[in-house]
Formats: sequence, structure tokens, C-alpha cells
Amino acid sequence: MEQRKKERTTSLFNSEKSSCFRLFTAEEVNRTVRRENNHNVSFVTINKSSYALHATRDERSGNMGAHRVRVLVVARAAADYKCRFPGGTVVDADKSYEMSENHAMPFGVYFVNCETPTNETVGGSLEFTQQKSPWVTLPVRYEIPDEKTINDWKYQLTICLPFVFGDRYSGKSLVEFMELNRILGVEHVIIYLDESDVPANLSKVISFYENMNVLEVVRLHIPVSSKQIWYHGQLVAVTDCLYRSMGVSRFVAFHDLDEFLIPQKPELLPQTAPLLALLNSVLVKDIASIRVPTQYMSLQDNGELMTLKNTLQRSYTDKTLTKCVVRPEMIFEQGIHHTSRVIQDHYKAIPGEEDTLRLYHFKTRGGSRTDTRIVRDYGDRLTQRYREIIAQIGL
Repeated sequence: MEQRKKERTTSLFNSEKSSCFRLFTAEEVNRTVRRENNHNVSFVTINKSSYALHATRDERSGNMGAHRVRVLVVARAAADYKCRFPGGTVVDADKSYEMSENHAMPFGVYFVNCETPTNETVGGSLEFTQQKSPWVTLPVRYEIPDEKTINDWKYQLTICLPFVFGDRYSGKSLVEFMELNRILGVEHVIIYLDESDVPANLSKVISFYENMNVLEVVRLHIPVSSKQIWYHGQLVAVTDCLYRSMGVSRFVAFHDLDEFLIPQKPELLPQTAPLLALLNSVLVKDIASIRVPTQYMSLQDNGELMTLKNTLQRSYTDKTLTKCVVRPEMIFEQGIHHTSRVIQDHYKAIPGEEDTLRLYHFKTRGGSRTDTRIVRDYGDRLTQRYREIIAQIGL
């Protein structure tokens, strides 16, 4: 099992079961303290057509205004809102910003933006209302500084797993996901779930990795029916994870449990953390996001270690249903398949090169040629780690 090499990366657990600590500066503690208590989040009802999750203090400037408090809302339509700050100042919100991937469903996801008055400060809570509805109090969960001042991170590479639901995934599939990604260089995974939707064996594995401090679990219940909002409210989880990761993780990838970011030229990369090394060479200067082409792998054997047993692929990649890796502080709005808006106009969201990095999606889509890249490059290490963890958990 490999140990992490970067001293600046904080870990409470490593593969040799020894602890590695460093003292955080006061600035780091203040920046992250609210985040550590954000694992159970819930919506506040504004009225029967509008629900607010939380507020974010955003000190970034750019194309979405400067010094804003941004409230994440699920609502039937754009509406007029107001914010009341701790000193009593009431501010009319800017026009509601509708996320680009609501897909004309009855309920959509919005940002409501209130400019912070010069005579006010933003504390741990904010009062909020819509039209004639009563005032409600929202937590200010995240504080985002000017993105140009962020130069140190708790993690180098995080994966956001928006909403895991139903019985589609097993505990063993999560072990495979975690161990292959740890080989690739992923240090931190954030998973969103509603406990009522999680099978017992998957919950057992989630608890195991949560106790290792490599998996962060966010328990979140969407306040409307899954039939009334696009794909079970996945956009809420994507947006929360984006802002949760700002100033915490240098790179953030958004994809599902049956998807893996696989470098295509591993011989040019270090054996340890090759994906992280690749991202360090691609996401540079003003590049805020890359759209990674999807390589469908034909899922014929859905048993253990599916990444090693299913090696037939389609002969072409999908450049529409892509997934993204981003530098989170440069992003305002992240979609499911693309970056919808950067925070500064000069930041760039670029298409990834299929000869460099592909998203392997294991799905029943057919295949015409063999690709043994995962087996060849990571198979032995993955098998060993997988067997050890399965035995340790008792699956």
C-alpha cells in the first residue's frame, strides 16, 4: 500500500496505519472550521415553491459581481428575494441566476445573489425571504476568498460523487472505486447520499472509508420529488461540492462510481499518483477546467473487479457526455457534463485530448476492440489492495 509523499497534504490515516499530523495555521483553521461541520445539510422551506440550502460568502470578483452572498435555492421559478444582514440592512437580491442544466423540470436550481453592504459584515448566518414569505435564517456554510490568494490546499485531488441512490452500486464496487482512485492519486472523495437509499453492505463500506478520513459523507435530502427535478437533484450536490472544495482541494473531478479517469500515456508519468501528475501538467495558468472525453467500456461482467474483467471498448469516444476536472476556485457554475461558467472571463474551460486522458465509463453499450490498459498498468496493485480491504471489512 502506498504512502503519500507530499508534506503539505494533511492525512489522519495512511496505508501503513500510522498517523501523520501537522499544525494548521490560524488562517487555515478559520477557513475550514465551518466546513468540518457540514456533513448533515438540510433545506429550509421558504414557501411551497422555494427551498434554500445555505449561503456562501464569496469574495471573488469577476463576471458575477464582487462581494456577494450567494444562496443556493431549489425553486419552481426565478423570483424576487431579499437578504437581511446582521446589522439589520435589507438588500434586494440580484435577479435569480438559473443553473444551465435544469432541463425545464418543474423545480430547478438557482443562485440568489445579494451584494454585501459596505457597512455590514457576514457572520455565521443570514436572514432570507421571498416576496411575502416569512423571514428564515440560513447558515453561511462557506467563505470563499479572492481566488488569486489561494495557494495552499488540504488536498491535491478530490472526487465529487453526486448522489448515490438505489441498489445500483454494491459495497464491493465502492472498494474497487476507492482503491483504484487512490492508486491514481486521489486523496479525498466526497459522496452525497440519502441514508434511506443506501443498501446495508454499501453503508458498511462507506463507514469504513469515512473512518479512514479519505471519504467525506454528506447526507442531504432533496425537498421535492425526484420526478420534479432533474436527475434526483444531482445539480444541488454538484454545486455544493464545488463550493465545499474551494480553498480545500487543488483539483476536483466530478463523476460517478462506474467512471474512472485513466491516463493514456502512463509511461510518461510516475508510477505513484499518475493522474495527479498529469493534471498538474494540464490545469496550469488560466485553465480552469477540462472536459474529459468518455470511453465506453462494455459491461459484460458486473461482478467483482469489473475494471479488470471488462476490456471491450467502443472504437470512438463520446465528446458530449463528458465529465470535468476543475480548479474549483476559478468556477462559478459547474454542470454535470460541462463547466457552465467561470468566475473570470479570462479563465478557460477546454476540451481534453483523448490521447492524454479518458473517462472510462463501464456501461452496457457494446464494444469492438480490446483495451487492457487498466489491467496492465494497475491490475496487480488494485487486486492486492482490493482483497486486503474486502477481508478487513468482512464483505
